[in-house]
Amino acid sequence: MAYLKGFTNLGDSTITNHVRENLLSFLDYGLIEKSNFENVEIPSSGYYDGLDHKLRPVSDPRYTDGQVWESARANWVWESGVGALTSTDNAYPGVSGVYVGGTFYPVSTTGTYAHHINHPMGRVVFDSAISTSSDVQCEYSYKYINVVKVDGLQWFSQIQKNSERSDDANFIGNSGEWAVLSENRQQLPMIGVEVSPIRRMEPYQLGGGQTVFTDFLFHCVADNMYDRDFLVDLICLQNQKVFDSFDLNDVATNNAFPLDYRGVPVSGALRYPDLVSTYTGIHIRLVNSRIDSMYSLTPDIHVGTVKVTTECILFGV
Repeated sequence: MAYLKGFTNLGDSTITNHVRENLLSFLDYGLIEKSNFENVEIPSSGYYDGLDHKLRPVSDPRYTDGQVWESARANWVWESGVGALTSTDNAYPGVSGVYVGGTFYPVSTTGTYAHHINHPMGRVVFDSAISTSSDVQCEYSYKYINVVKVDGLQWFSQIQKNSERSDDANFIGNSGEWAVLSENRQQLPMIGVEVSPIRRMEPYQLGGGQTVFTDFLFHCVADNMYDRDFLVDLICLQNQKVFDSFDLNDVATNNAFPLDYRGVPVSGALRYPDLVSTYTGIHIRLVNSRIDSMYSLTPDIHVGTVKVTTECILFGV
């Protein structure tokens, strides 16, 4: 006799993690379908005339100086077929390579300029350090609106303003906000997804099953009110939306996560709709969307929080 129900093994992903990960992927890929990316070609000037295609060396204590090079904007697109600058080689999805001194080196390069590309952090990481005075350039696409997982309000302390300013001397000089490592910077505009401490369950039918209602907070943050209001409306307009999910445990069991531990897309990486069709999970319904708060932290950090209830049916529980 099994005394506990709702999961098979200790360590399995349960309803909270399942819904949260699918919300993140649903929003992130849905925005990509709506052209939520900026293509950076060579040459390519940014909004403020900075050279977005030029990468800078990063002083990261985990690497030797000259190994890590990054762009002003993180969160590079790896998904193909959406109009972004990604490889057409299914064995090497994502950004196709890097230029050093005007010579192109694909991600399959071996030897001196062998490297991998960390897409979430917007970085090229060489296997061995090269001169920090090298001319390193890259063609890529970055996601303009970032969708991230947050835990509590401490994440606001990591927000980085003016992340479009690749012309900023601090970017080149690796100082100021730019001196903070990429994984500790939250670039605007962004949607932070947080689990709310509100959960209720109702019987689904005679013979078993329960309907699970979980509230989530969507923190919409931008450096201008127009973008903030757009993000708030974007979330609210998903009210009554029903979408399929991928089963997080099946994905883990089959080692089908699209990015490896380095942020590199695996060979034949499955995009969100491919994960859903291959490892189909439960239906998720978004209901009772309502604005929870609207305020400004500073003259150039504006926040709107939307509370949304997710509705899922769990059978055999």
